[in-house]
Amino acid sequence: MKGKTFNVAIYIRLSREDGDNMESESIANQRNLIHLFLEKTSEKLYYVDEYVDDGFTGSNFDRPSWKRLLADIESGKINTIITKDLSRMGRDYISMGEYIERIFPERGIRYIAINDDIDTLYETPGLEFLQFKLVFNDYYLKDTSKKIRKVVKSKKEQGQFLGWKAIYGYKKDPKDKHKIIVDEEIRPIIEKMFNLVIEGKSPKQIAHIFTKEHILTPSVYAKLNRGMKSTAFELWCPRTIEEMLTNPTYIGNLTQGRRKKINYKSKKEIRTPKEEWIIVENTHEAIIDKNTFDTVQLLLKKNKNNKTCSKNTQLLSGFMYCKECGHAIGINKSSDKKRNYCHCTFYTSHSKYGLCTPHCCNYNKLEKKVLDEIKKMCNKYVDSSTFSNKVEEIKKKNDIRIKKQNEIKTIDKKINNNLMYIDKVYEDKLNGNIDIEMFKRLTIKYKEEIEILKNKKEEIKKELSYLSKENTNKAKDETLKIIKNYLSFDNPSRNLLVNLIDKITISEDKTVEIYYKFKVL
Repeated sequence: MKGKTFNVAIYIRLSREDGDNMESESIANQRNLIHLFLEKTSEKLYYVDEYVDDGFTGSNFDRPSWKRLLADIESGKINTIITKDLSRMGRDYISMGEYIERIFPERGIRYIAINDDIDTLYETPGLEFLQFKLVFNDYYLKDTSKKIRKVVKSKKEQGQFLGWKAIYGYKKDPKDKHKIIVDEEIRPIIEKMFNLVIEGKSPKQIAHIFTKEHILTPSVYAKLNRGMKSTAFELWCPRTIEEMLTNPTYIGNLTQGRRKKINYKSKKEIRTPKEEWIIVENTHEAIIDKNTFDTVQLLLKKNKNNKTCSKNTQLLSGFMYCKECGHAIGINKSSDKKRNYCHCTFYTSHSKYGLCTPHCCNYNKLEKKVLDEIKKMCNKYVDSSTFSNKVEEIKKKNDIRIKKQNEIKTIDKKINNNLMYIDKVYEDKLNGNIDIEMFKRLTIKYKEEIEILKNKKEEIKKELSYLSKENTNKAKDETLKIIKNYLSFDNPSRNLLVNLIDKITISEDKTVEIYYKFKVL
């Protein structure tokens, strides 16, 4: 190889995502170091071109300049690559090993990592520790990614918006990139979407309506080019509609973390379970009021439970369940198309196994019976003198109250621990383990902490007392409003019904039981 001419490509990469020190690893510093190396060498290393990927992670090789470099290698323009160190080329252990130990040798490419003392043309000391360095760089990337995720999660939990683009219906606040404001152009579309669900439309039907009315989809409105080659590029997708309908961001509660990357090396994202979403309340202006949002969530759930959901969804579809097996009661038309009848869906699917019974009954008669019973119950409680007392029990196990009560329990534990510490310190003083000054200092410290904890406990108690009163009054008003709305309609809608009852069970002997949302009924 002596006397051979080497056509050199300088490769430079920098990424804040990898935890790079932006000063020491700067583009200029890398460039200067490599050019200084070329000036001092006695070999025939001829600089051909520079390839810079600024802002691209080392976890993968999906980078524009790296791809251009590979193309120049294929064309024979380049036969030598020089980087400041191994991490500048990449940090992925598997891919780096593949390039250095297989791809480069097969194509006759010489690779030099200056600071790591690696030169694939010679048996340099750095090559002996190559695997260790690659593993370390990969671990560094993983550790950095973990730290960044923690920082990002913390900021999200503080209510800071960290997305590159706001959800459809909102846009980034030009005065603060970590806040979002309503996009007034889209507000009517979001309101229409929720109202259509209230009117009984499914996500699929809404998607069809929006497509027919030529309403721009979120990706088209944002001028994204994703899926342009698809015939469905400008069509609304039911899944998109459903995701929007279930997003609490529309009621002013910033919701982030609905998707996450598989791992730090992959760009692919997966949907996260609802319990893992990061939701911070009251961070921005709401487009939809909470009552409407909650009603829509209940309707979506009922529609999902309704396996026979169609354009003509029946009033009680999704509400009815078999008393014996617990599965849904479906609604079908008779063979002559003149009447609707109910049946146990589990029996229908497994009739030959005898796992349940048909539970057949006339749907129209059942609906009238159920509505009459609900109206009777509503009238009873509107007139009942004990109504107010029963309403007070509705929110007894409210999530917020339970959280406050748990906080008090935690504070009590901390107070007891500090009292134990004071006793321990006193024993240590008696046994001569600590002097009087140390005893006084520690005792004062623990007593001050106890006083702070007691004050905090009183604050939470006041909050709990106010919360109880507020929730009781609110529950009373909301319950009365729902019942009066129900009674004012001759033919109540599903959105009224869904706020009033949880489910209806039908027994084999045709006994009907109604389970109400509110314990007072």
